[in-house]
Amino acid sequence: MRSRRVEERAADILAIWEERRDITLEELRLALADKGMAVSVAGLHRFFVRRGLTRKKRQAMR
Repeated sequence: MRSRRVEERAADILAIWEERRDITLEELRLALADKGMAVSVAGLHRFFVRRGLTRKKRQAMR
């Protein structure tokens, strides 16, 4: 089931993600907490999965 609270703040979540594409889900969670939104890392993961966006960080290539 989709979290209505997270979906209502989708613009805020995506704006932070656009600013820093390399942000981890934990860092994103903390940035959202600074804006007054309490959300779990798992909730953020499900948010990105619903949109088909990959949040996996990749190792730097040589």
